[in-house]
Amino acid sequence: MKHIDCIRSLAAAVAIGATTGWGGEIAILPSESILDGPEGRQHLLVVGKEGDLFAGEIEGVKITSSNPDIITIAESEIGLPVAVPKKNGTVTITAKSPAGETATAKIEVKNFEKEHNWSFTNHVLPVLSRQGCNTGGCHGAIAGKGGFRLSLNGYDPPGDFYTMTREMRGRRIEMADPARSLILTKPTQATPHKGGRRLDATSRDYRVLAEWVTNGAAPPSDEEPEVEQIEVLPAESLLKPGQSQRLVVLAHYSDGSVEDVTTWARFTATDETAASVDEAGTVSVIGHGQGAVVAWFSSKIVLARITSPYPNEIPDSIFTDAPKANFIDETVLAQLRQLNLKPSPRTADEQFVRRVFIDTIGKLPTVEETRKFIEDTDPGKRTKLVDDLLGREEFVDYWAYRFSDILLVNGKTLRPGQVK
Repeated sequence: MKHIDCIRSLAAAVAIGATTGWGGEIAILPSESILDGPEGRQHLLVVGKEGDLFAGEIEGVKITSSNPDIITIAESEIGLPVAVPKKNGTVTITAKSPAGETATAKIEVKNFEKEHNWSFTNHVLPVLSRQGCNTGGCHGAIAGKGGFRLSLNGYDPPGDFYTMTREMRGRRIEMADPARSLILTKPTQATPHKGGRRLDATSRDYRVLAEWVTNGAAPPSDEEPEVEQIEVLPAESLLKPGQSQRLVVLAHYSDGSVEDVTTWARFTATDETAASVDEAGTVSVIGHGQGAVVAWFSSKIVLARITSPYPNEIPDSIFTDAPKANFIDETVLAQLRQLNLKPSPRTADEQFVRRVFIDTIGKLPTVEETRKFIEDTDPGKRTKLVDDLLGREEFVDYWAYRFSDILLVNGKTLRPGQVK
């Protein structure tokens, strides 16, 4: 409960100020980064900050580099400021808000002099995935489209490489004249394409595909670093309806490197009654409540949580004085405080016994069980009932089948009586 005061003060700040007039502490995300090679890029977000929470993107911010000869600040294809390397070195990035608040971040450039080659697994396939080419509604369908079949969401890089470079006598790429490759002419509609225009010939994604072909169309390699996890920034935001927040996605590789993959990530919202997200990763807060945005890249997913508190005035004593049986109650109360929702009163015995039976063993209590519980005067009877239900065989059976459904366990393998 220690962070309740921080949450409440931030909620009040969000309620009275727009992002253009924040006037409080601001931060640059990410605060530190490394650009590896001449193609390294880093999108930059400037957000309001109080404690560990972020309160929306700040508009009208001026971002500068301490040494433009090392890093310049440009605008990316998705409208975000992006750091572009010019030579090796380290710079300080400074952001200044319209209210005069400043924030800094450090960015290092290394290996700028090395020749850059795009990876089929880590760059070419993500470009195709971002454009929807290998989804179930397109070439990722089980039968493919137009004679061209890719693995769903790029799960099989070697197979996709073979399909793109060897199948149909290799007509999908032209090593001697890369610009005539079907993987470039189809999505740009230089050649008729039923899927419509998916790529702009002036875009970085087009350049990734074109340069990969020009440099020899290198196949997937076991020596390439693999994506171990992805990260989304900011991971948690506290906003109000009408505000928007853009997201940045970072991929962490097995060799310790980190790459900005925002333009290749795909985004979906889990609850659009609270917040929606567009294909560029801009979250729009629609109503009060809590929603999440799923960012997907290279078969890895991560969640960004968006909270929009309700406009209720609730005394802190309501939460601090609320009964707490264990740490779960403390977590629930902190969440309710964040949302400005009053805790529900203690349920009656009649309701509790019905709910606890359904939640633990999946069936209603008998009349005898209900009457016995209601008539019991022991103040610890609820805890005793929970312990009793958790020890029943019905609890094991019910949750074994529940998780079997979730994990898609084969019914021919898991049958009653086979689990010992």
